Amino acid sequence: MPIFLNILFLIIGMALLIKGADFFVSGASEVARRLKVPAMFVGLTIVSIGTSLPELSVSITSAISGSIDMAVGNIVGSNLFNMLLILGLVALFNPVKMESSTKKIDLPFLVAVTGILMLFGFDMFLNGETENMLSRTESIIFIVLLILYLYILIFNANRKRKRQIKQEKYIAEMQKHEVDDFVVFGKDITNEQPAQETEKPLKIWQIILYLIFGLAAVVFGGECVSSTAQYLALAMGMSEALVGLTIVALGTSLPELVTSVMAAKKGENELALGNVIGSNIMNISLILGSVGVIAQAPISMAIVTDMVILFIATIMFAFMCVKFKELGKIQGAILVGMYLSYLTFAIVRNYCF
Repeated sequence: MPIFLNILFLIIGMALLIKGADFFVSGASEVARRLKVPAMFVGLTIVSIGTSLPELSVSITSAISGSIDMAVGNIVGSNLFNMLLILGLVALFNPVKMESSTKKIDLPFLVAVTGILMLFGFDMFLNGETENMLSRTESIIFIVLLILYLYILIFNANRKRKRQIKQEKYIAEMQKHEVDDFVVFGKDITNEQPAQETEKPLKIWQIILYLIFGLAAVVFGGECVSSTAQYLALAMGMSEALVGLTIVALGTSLPELVTSVMAAKKGENELALGNVIGSNIMNISLILGSVGVIAQAPISMAIVTDMVILFIATIMFAFMCVKFKELGKIQGAILVGMYLSYLTFAIVRNYCF
């Protein structure tokens, strides 16, 4: 493909990513508001599944064509990119606060599935096999874990929604029957001015259009950028494993990057956090689970090494989230520094060893 067309596809892809993410975040935020569920839940489910579609497409296509290193490397690289670089950049500009449910449920589950992935890659060490392999049985375990996780999410979101509805009904009832000065939760409602709506609520058809158009633009834009970068990288003599861990991982993670940055820009930090944590869980449980069911996936030692790095990085990320009330500039800089260190290691390993 001529260099001019590569540049053109790159520009088109970036434009689609940015505008598509803008529409998608607006639609997802409106879904959370209408369903009376936390934005974190929408980020962990609707947004994370949508932005993980490029990884699903690339990994399954690579597995079918026999490029297993690229398929598995894409997931490991994407998770490192999402957790370290994307959340690191978001935290540098806007502090990312953690809900208690995130610390109690989502982070432990992320650490658990990442640790299980690492153990599944140690066949040569633990089972004395001749090669490391992600078997169909192990892949089915990932899918079962995903179903369990989604059930817990839906159960908790439904409980919070009922609690919020009950609280709103109570406040409305108190306001209706009291005519004198009355304080609700410490606020004097007689002197309180009616809230001004800064944005007009979207209609149902607009929400659907925003979600469909936004997601389609994000996925197609990510594919344009990813395929162009992959073509140039392979032409430069990079190995399949390195291309999967870096270029393809970056390309397929662009939806998460742009969606999270747009969410943070709109003040939807919970949506950005849920998008990243949810995408990492989906990448391992749904995508690698699907890849392993299609074909048993042999894993090279280079990828196993990166699985260990991913697990250590996930432990450190979870520790930061539990230790601090929010991820601020310092934590963001540490996360970005960790990713740049890993990227340097991956490139040096490819060309020097």
